[in-house]
Amino acid sequence: MGGLLEKWGDGPVDPANGINGPADVAGHWREVGEQTRMPIDGTLMHDNPVQSSYPPSRVFKVIQKQDEALANVFLRRAREAVFAFNENISDQSVLVELVNNLGLDGEAVVNEAEQSNGQQLLNEDFRLAGSLGARGFPTIVMVNEENKGVKIVGGRPLDYYVSGLKQVLDSEDLQPNEQPALSDLLEQEKLLFSKEIEVMYDVEKMDISTFVENELSSNAYQTKEILGETYYVNK
Repeated sequence: MGGLLEKWGDGPVDPANGINGPADVAGHWREVGEQTRMPIDGTLMHDNPVQSSYPPSRVFKVIQKQDEALANVFLRRAREAVFAFNENISDQSVLVELVNNLGLDGEAVVNEAEQSNGQQLLNEDFRLAGSLGARGFPTIVMVNEENKGVKIVGGRPLDYYVSGLKQVLDSEDLQPNEQPALSDLLEQEKLLFSKEIEVMYDVEKMDISTFVENELSSNAYQTKEILGETYYVNK
């Protein structure tokens, strides 16, 4: 967890990027959404701003302690909630609902995150990030059994990560896993944006509807739209 915003103060939070208060975030988010075609609304930062990134981060750490895979699902749902669906994930009721939808006791998990050791777990993440020199996000660190590693900072093309793995594993013979069928991927993720499917299966935007229709049975999914982008939901 990055801990990028503990709270809003009286002064600028990120002056280098022109972010002095919550309203400044909205335009930045929208610009990123348009560049990546991963829809980001951001209007909540005007009328119901996220006050801190710590509460959802603490919840993630508490879930991770129980189930690493489920924690990653929570992270995905939290990102969808705040960016695409304009929900305030610093609000306790929103977090409780997200955790409930994972099949866990949302109130118990959120209470543990806020009242027990959630902050301690989060602080351990901060120390780990510091020790690895992770100052920008994303930062991907790959380490082998000899504790030798490669650090890749920022969003990079796939080739960067393949090259990093080859260095860490000291091997030129890397075989990628077989891509999952779209039906399996959608069942696992529950929601996929068009851009994700295009990248995953190397499909042009103009061909995405035909590709989805060929890969999925008509009663297995719903097609929806948000901010001009199509997304698919598992029924």
